[in-house]
Amino acid sequence: MLTLIYSIIIFIACTVGAIVGIGGGVIIKPVLDMIGYHSVEVVGFISTCAVFAMSISSSVKHITAKTEFNKKIVLLVSFGSIFGGIIGNEIFDYAFETFNTDIIKGIQAVIIALFIIFVIIYVNTKNVKSLKIKNPILIALTGLLLGLMSAFLGIGGGPINTAFLVLLFSFTVKESAVYSVAIIFFSQLSQLITIFINNQFQPYKEYLPIILSAMAVSVIGGIIGSKLNRRLSEKAITAIFSVVLSIVAVINIYNAVTGFIA
Repeated sequence: MLTLIYSIIIFIACTVGAIVGIGGGVIIKPVLDMIGYHSVEVVGFISTCAVFAMSISSSVKHITAKTEFNKKIVLLVSFGSIFGGIIGNEIFDYAFETFNTDIIKGIQAVIIALFIIFVIIYVNTKNVKSLKIKNPILIALTGLLLGLMSAFLGIGGGPINTAFLVLLFSFTVKESAVYSVAIIFFSQLSQLITIFINNQFQPYKEYLPIILSAMAVSVIGGIIGSKLNRRLSEKAITAIFSVVLSIVAVINIYNAVTGFIA
């Protein structure tokens, strides 16, 4: 029953995530934390695997559909996100060894909630100023920062990616979805490789049925979401983006309160 509940949540999250480029993890992690059946570490790993699988299917769908994108920016932010993913995973491991899981859940929830509130305000502000970064080093550093946040928070980084891509490269929310998926893929890949290299997979073996189910429904959600991304208008995508993140912000505030008072 738990596997079925998780699968439904993850399918919906990854479908919506692929539509607006938020990756699904920003929905998966807070909701599973709120359910509270598994530890923050296990939830983070399930979310990472699901989001990684979603990013693969979504990327393949964009490539086969010949979605237009700037290859230079994709390569540079992806390169930076690889190292960001490694650093973010190391920071999470340090925090996990230093604080109890409820405190970590609270810290993550506060950071996610603050970012989400900023993102909602930013993407809905008319005539907001944005940059057009072209320096290769700054583009790579952007990928590193976003990859770090993605790995540490265990959410894939989607809404954070989208906001910063709009801010720094003057993309629309719809355009940012394609670049966000690339960042998610490489940051989660580097995080998973780090876990396997450090032989940290052992604690998660008992959750393999849930993980495999999560990855399977994520792939389906990624395919459906990518198809909808190309069909929906910019206005519709921005509206979905704002509504979903508003709900997630409330869930994160709840998780932060319960985490700190536990």
